[in-house]
Amino acid sequence: MSLSKINLVVIGHKDHGKSTLIGRLLYDSKSIPEQKLQEIEAELAKAGDESFRFAFLLDTLEEERRGGLTIDIMQTPFKSKKHVYTIIDCPGHREFIKKMLTGASQADAGVLVVSASEGVQDQTKQHAFLVKTLGIQQLIVAVNKMDQLNYKESKFDEMREKLQPVLKALGYEGARMVPISAFTGENVFTKSRKMEWYTGPSLIDLLDEEVKPSTRPVDRPLRAAVQDVYEMGNEKVIVSKILTGMLEQGRAIVLDPSGEVAEVERIQTFGRDLVKAESGDSVGLVLNRPVNASRGQVIGYPQDRARAPKSFVAEMIVFAGATVKKDEALTIRLGTADARCRVREVIEKIDPINLTRAAGSPDALAAGDVGKLALIPLDPLCVEKYSDFPELGRFVVEGKSGTVAAGIVLETEVADVECFARIHAGLGDRWRARPAC
Repeated sequence: MSLSKINLVVIGHKDHGKSTLIGRLLYDSKSIPEQKLQEIEAELAKAGDESFRFAFLLDTLEEERRGGLTIDIMQTPFKSKKHVYTIIDCPGHREFIKKMLTGASQADAGVLVVSASEGVQDQTKQHAFLVKTLGIQQLIVAVNKMDQLNYKESKFDEMREKLQPVLKALGYEGARMVPISAFTGENVFTKSRKMEWYTGPSLIDLLDEEVKPSTRPVDRPLRAAVQDVYEMGNEKVIVSKILTGMLEQGRAIVLDPSGEVAEVERIQTFGRDLVKAESGDSVGLVLNRPVNASRGQVIGYPQDRARAPKSFVAEMIVFAGATVKKDEALTIRLGTADARCRVREVIEKIDPINLTRAAGSPDALAAGDVGKLALIPLDPLCVEKYSDFPELGRFVVEGKSGTVAAGIVLETEVADVECFARIHAGLGDRWRARPAC
């Protein structure tokens, strides 16, 4: 029986043992590449002391991680009885948000690591808030460093009482918690003999019990992102990634936001033709009539088209060194589209530590702020609610220094698509003036 695949993100305060836990999971599952283990064994032999084998492994991984060299190790899958897990390694806020929002490593579940000896920190709350904002519904809490507290049940109970209101406020009220020591391996891959008072499963068994793998969204409406357009002989081939649903030969499709309609004459992949393709497939499309296709457009069926809203509401996280102001024009990257959007209003600012909303109506979000904004597209753009189509409901904001913010779409106002297409076709670049229909 083949094992299902799970993408797992490990989050929490930087000093609470995330790297230790990642190292322990890889080590105990025998997933560290043999060549790496041989290198470590050779270094230990030189030192003449093998009692610190696991500590040396962690130091090696951490040193390489700081040097940017551990991406292959940290993306090494490890197996349990039920799943194949791939850890999404994100050392800081910025890297985590970028990976999660680009969809390259969308997680199925998260493990929140909290130190039993140090307790709930601001970054603990921030990371929990972040994964909830990004739509991760499955969360397991690993109460780590129990070895530093002599594995006392009372210390675990104290941490559980402190964590429960935080998790409840975020909608993780039913999240399961497990006491562990990542350094000694207690309750990570095998049940601990030093915490016999804990009657639940080990961390890996708890993950197997609780976490459900994601399924390919083939039963949802068709959405395909146009990536490029090629001229091959006398044919125009539209290269697209199918995000959701199923694309079938012979059916009429619509390219939004332009609104052009055509029929799928052929579906190509790797030199052969298909009758149909589904979510996750990258294909080339040949249509029965010429259309003005371009990167950033979204393909759907006429009866359920992609939305091209006049405005939309998003929750946004601003990175260090950046601000987002009312009436500012932002360049956002959503799906395969790059488009300018104006900040119509900063609706509210949210404190990710106290989980409260700031009083009043702010004019800007500063570095580190989380807030809700209303945005108006200044370029043609298809936008979907994150809850309906995560693939077209998450975006990053690009500035002069790179990615400066990221967000998810909470609500869309559906534009008059015929009016939208007419404006776009008639005005070209001048459509940004957005005359009324």
